Amino acid sequence: MTTNNLQTYLVNVLGCKVNQYDAQQIEQLLERYGLNKTEQSDHADIIVVHTCGVTAAAAQKSRQTIRKMQRNNPLAHVIVTGCAATDELTHIDQDPVFRVPAGSDWLQRLAEQLDSLAMPKQHGVDGIETDTFTISRFGDHTRAFLKVQDGCDIGCSFCIIPQLRKEPRDKAIEDAVREATALTEAGYREIVVTGVSVGLYGRGRGSSLAEMLRNLVEIPDIGRIRLSSLHPGELTDELLEVWSGSPRIMPHLHLSLQSGSDAVLHAMRRGYTAAEYYDAVERARTALDNPAFTTDVIVGFPGETDTYFDESYAFCKKVGFSQMHVFTYSPRPKTMAAKMANQINGALAMERSERLRELGEQMALEYHNQFLNSEVDVLVERIKEGKATGYSRHYIPAEFQCSEDQQGKVVPIHVTETTATGISGMNRL
Repeated sequence: MTTNNLQTYLVNVLGCKVNQYDAQQIEQLLERYGLNKTEQSDHADIIVVHTCGVTAAAAQKSRQTIRKMQRNNPLAHVIVTGCAATDELTHIDQDPVFRVPAGSDWLQRLAEQLDSLAMPKQHGVDGIETDTFTISRFGDHTRAFLKVQDGCDIGCSFCIIPQLRKEPRDKAIEDAVREATALTEAGYREIVVTGVSVGLYGRGRGSSLAEMLRNLVEIPDIGRIRLSSLHPGELTDELLEVWSGSPRIMPHLHLSLQSGSDAVLHAMRRGYTAAEYYDAVERARTALDNPAFTTDVIVGFPGETDTYFDESYAFCKKVGFSQMHVFTYSPRPKTMAAKMANQINGALAMERSERLRELGEQMALEYHNQFLNSEVDVLVERIKEGKATGYSRHYIPAEFQCSEDQQGKVVPIHVTETTATGISGMNRL
């Protein structure tokens, strides 16, 4: 394949909300080089695999995806980007054309690689800066992610992401407002404010996430605003004041726990106790309208005894999460936890994980049950054969009968059924 005849691209993205946002930056950068999107890997001249490396399973899936893309189209230029774009995390027999690991200048380095392919530039390609490169669309989604922060230095003992994403950095408020305005004008009815550690926003710059939200809620015609994951120490009184003062900010908090045992939290270097976490939950419940709490929990962390697991189980039950993402611990290279003694037997960790997932289903059903026979608003995200799916204000998956003209609209439904996975009901429009 000659580089002067490159016409099409495919971006294959794995992982979190931040990666989903990055993928939109990649697509819109490639289009500035005059490339057209294709959905078929065997038709793509350039394939970008935007990888995830947060767990061993994620890195393995990234490797498998790279191999699959190369098998499907051996003539394509394959570029590997993202958190697993290192030889250590995605070593494969046939190396891709180029690797662009995560970091503060990854988008600039991707542009440099594209320049090396001698592709003609269309417009606005020179002087690319990763943290100021804004997007104007988010595919065919109803919700759009808005990345306002990247990087992390919290230093959890199990996490490799600070080594990959590097130091924390922020998007300027004026850039975030301009981007959110463009997304709103393009028809996206929900903006999800996200980052690698979004609660760090503004630290050391005289700003804050609360100030960011104050500006976003003032955007004309903006729909819903939702926050991604927060560290409990980042749930400040100022943030809760802004949150409670605007109905545009959804009453849903993803407050990452990781363990309900103080001993395990200390070994994880999370920086809070179970009691401090619970205090954050109670302050949010006081300030907000029956907020939904979703969380992440790691099971089988090194040194987690039966007693410590029981403490974590009991604490999760005490909080009453509306949804739990349960992860079985897997060691990541170059992290403190990977070198710790008392690594947990895999079968035992899986058994504990299953117990906690069962608890998560029970708590989800209990939370959903309180909405039975009541009316809730749902943002219609997908319609298939007359059935709509979307999320309520409290981030509960919902389905109901819907007409095609209600796509992308907020529809009130009367809840007639609840399960551990969501709610269903009657369309009131």
